[in-house]
Amino acid sequence: PLYRMGHIPPKSLLEKPEDIDQWEWEDHAWERPYKLLAVHYGWAIEQIFSGEVYTNDNQMDHNRKIPQPPMAKRVIILEEDIEIARDFFSYMNATADLLDTDSTLFAVSAFNDNGKEQLVADPTRLLRSDFFPGLGWMMSRHVWDGPLHHPHAGLKREWAPGGFWDDWIREPNIRRGRQVIRPEISRTFHFGNVKGASSGEQTLKLSKIRLDSVDVDWDKLNLSYLEPSKFAENYWNRVSRARLVRSIEEAKSFVAHSDVKVTYSDWNQFKYTAQSLGIAEDEKAGVPRTAYEGIVEVRYGGGDFFIFLIPPYVDEGFKPADFGQKAWMKIDKETLLKNFGVSEKNDDGFLFGSDITGSENI
Repeated sequence: PLYRMGHIPPKSLLEKPEDIDQWEWEDHAWERPYKLLAVHYGWAIEQIFSGEVYTNDNQMDHNRKIPQPPMAKRVIILEEDIEIARDFFSYMNATADLLDTDSTLFAVSAFNDNGKEQLVADPTRLLRSDFFPGLGWMMSRHVWDGPLHHPHAGLKREWAPGGFWDDWIREPNIRRGRQVIRPEISRTFHFGNVKGASSGEQTLKLSKIRLDSVDVDWDKLNLSYLEPSKFAENYWNRVSRARLVRSIEEAKSFVAHSDVKVTYSDWNQFKYTAQSLGIAEDEKAGVPRTAYEGIVEVRYGGGDFFIFLIPPYVDEGFKPADFGQKAWMKIDKETLLKNFGVSEKNDDGFLFGSDITGSENI
């Protein structure tokens, strides 16, 4: 079933509470659209998975009772300012079983944050990623309610209490090392809404993302390569065989003929390299956009080869035991970056040490 739902938001987000100073209320006015959005998302998702949407729906159509559909196993979420590719639903249908059976997966997204026209080429290629992109995504019931073996991990138990639901999802204690499937070429295009919560601030960046035009029959493709250990092994092998270069200029020169990799050891280096390549330069909870185990790939020039932006641990040449296998491990941002050998160095020059520490299961 397809539902478009709206509801009345909490009065506390629309009217100033008596115990809040007027200045404080106005000072935080910019946050309220994000909080309202998070409340609506949580309400709508719970309506679907609880079955309330069926009881609230008009059950009579021309004096004919409408049969109640079965309880939803998954939900696909699309904002009102998103255009979808012709094979969007085929893509979601083909990956649904993976989402249902693989407890290391958090969601399936149709979006590539670095999917500019000149940086993508293969319409059939899918990847695993540690970054949650959103912008057209599918989630299963067990992620919302909590899987059988981790019932406390259900998103609905403490849904985005401070708003900013997408960044909340990306927090280590929420994502819990689980990954997302994403395409190389986006199946959604965000055409922007200047009246939205972000006031259109991301519209220019998002307008450069390529929307796929090839109608792929996803059900005919073998997607077994996305199994976590198989994907990790194949990805490590390709990255480890890539030619190590010392500058982004070298990388751009050699990528026409082979895969290359260039190391970043702090966020200033990553931002500089990302800017040079024209990709997203930010990170959330220590995970750059599109990254897999700290590695960000760029099909520079849209050819057959990639520039891999790698953390220092990849240089060591030994695949860590938990490479691609961090689901349900307790790893906060500081531990993750230390394991990767990346210093938390920002434009203010702040650093923390690069000691290697372990992780523990939860």
